[in-house]
Amino acid sequence: MPATTFPLPLTQQISLACAGHTRPVVQLSFSNTVANNHYYLISACKDGKPILRDGSTGDWLGTFLGHKGAVWSAMLSANTLRAVTASADYTVKVWNAISGQELVSFLHNNIVKCADFAGTDELVITGGQDKAVRIFDVNRPDVSTTVVTHAASVRSVKWSSHRNVAISADTGRQINIIDVRAPSVVKTLEAPENIASISLTSDGRMLSCAAGRRILAWNIDSFDLVKDFAVDYDVSVAAINPARTRIVVGGRSDLLIRSCDFESEKQIATHKGHHGPVHDACFSPDGHVYATGSEDGTVRLWQANPGSEYGLWKTRKI
Repeated sequence: MPATTFPLPLTQQISLACAGHTRPVVQLSFSNTVANNHYYLISACKDGKPILRDGSTGDWLGTFLGHKGAVWSAMLSANTLRAVTASADYTVKVWNAISGQELVSFLHNNIVKCADFAGTDELVITGGQDKAVRIFDVNRPDVSTTVVTHAASVRSVKWSSHRNVAISADTGRQINIIDVRAPSVVKTLEAPENIASISLTSDGRMLSCAAGRRILAWNIDSFDLVKDFAVDYDVSVAAINPARTRIVVGGRSDLLIRSCDFESEKQIATHKGHHGPVHDACFSPDGHVYATGSEDGTVRLWQANPGSEYGLWKTRKI
């Protein structure tokens, strides 16, 4: 398909800047919704100190201290009681998300770039520079099972609660769908260019991928490719909202955050707030907010529907 170019002016929106990190923010993840429609946001940063925040306001709740290198990935368990982080210090750590206490550490033989809980907070799936995707059991931290070895370094692993499968993507073009019960690869997908990132919708039903100047999406039920379009800039991340009506896109070489209509693929808004390239973006479970993390060391929260009253955003009454 031809490149999609829409030179729209910057759209005015007040984002919430969340300070606390001192180096580039490389990954973000919202939790599931918990009591009273509440949710959390966890961020991974090269400063080695993952941070937990209130998801709707960005308020700091705690910092996980213990890694001795950059943290490349941080995820919360389905029940939000545990967190898992992957680091350049060759370890993946599981934490008590409430107290911040380290519960267990899984040692690797190289830099670990990604980790996620695999269906339960007792199982963890990891990937990194050594190209292997492994499964660890919290109760047996010294034992791991290698599920698959990629041809290139593993960039990302995600867990789809909808299909009960894990998804791994490397720095090349390969995406593997993994049945952790077997464990084995049940499906392999290929991106048209080298992969910058993959993302899942909050319900685990749709997988999106940023690859070069292409944005792709697959239906997790059938693994059919449902979206594939080109843009005129290098894409770092493409996150789809829960309603499947919007795609938020970050650029690898500029400071812009773009919003595209999912159906038409047209760019409908452009925002600027970061002072460095955007590395990651994700939507809150209710779809009202999306978060972005940048080279500038900040996390920003944005309204999916600017002008509405939500969280710290209040409408003015005249």
